[in-house]
Amino acid sequence: MNFAEQAVVALTNAQLYQRQREANRRLQEVDQLKDQFMMTASHELRTPLTAVQGYIELMAQYGETLPAEQRKEFLQKARRSCEELVVLLDNVMDISRLEMEAGIHPVHLDSVSVQAMITSVLNLIEPQLTQEQREVHLDIPARLNIRADEGQLRQVLVNISVNALKYSPPRSPIVFTARAIFDHGRYVVISVRDRGLGIAPQHQARIFKRFVRLERDINSPIRGSGLGLYISRRLIEAMEGKIWIESSGVPGEGSTFHIQLPMAD
Repeated sequence: MNFAEQAVVALTNAQLYQRQREANRRLQEVDQLKDQFMMTASHELRTPLTAVQGYIELMAQYGETLPAEQRKEFLQKARRSCEELVVLLDNVMDISRLEMEAGIHPVHLDSVSVQAMITSVLNLIEPQLTQEQREVHLDIPARLNIRADEGQLRQVLVNISVNALKYSPPRSPIVFTARAIFDHGRYVVISVRDRGLGIAPQHQARIFKRFVRLERDINSPIRGSGLGLYISRRLIEAMEGKIWIESSGVPGEGSTFHIQLPMAD
């Protein structure tokens, strides 16, 4: 074998070795993500399950001896925990699907009324709005339609709305707005604003990644899986849109999440 042939063999072997190292590194990252996912999912699912079990046991043990108002409170808290379980399970199923597929594709893109969509989201979170005595402010023009997958867009808006409720105090308002823009295309921007803790600018890019929760939230009673915003970003991008946040990070000034999607004809 001459020198040129030896050089080719050596180069090929080096490339194969590098590819193998890269493949091994990716496998290790996947294993770490799976471990992190299982730990996060099991912890987050256990918390609302324990709450539901606890309230049911209290109802079974004390029954009619409990005052009517306290029974109502226990049932409301058990229902809230069940609703949280549904959101968590949806996120778990979505993250599993996202990890299995190279990409994600909307089931069905169609013309969706923004006004009707926001109304359906408000109907889903109505119990919590009532319990926390929230004011909801709407500025949604009539006959404003977007091109989207209705079910997946509803899931994204519920995720964002539930976050707005979780990270802002009771009795503070939630604001839903929508506007048409005609800059380099025809789009609609849907915005959800709260008056909560806000998110500092240096943390805003991170919150749309997998399993990311701010340190202040990890050490607080507020529960979360760190998956909702990541899934929301993937779903919105699959619908040819984008999602971002505006916030000063000053408590009380809150956050505004924006979703931009193509306007329907």
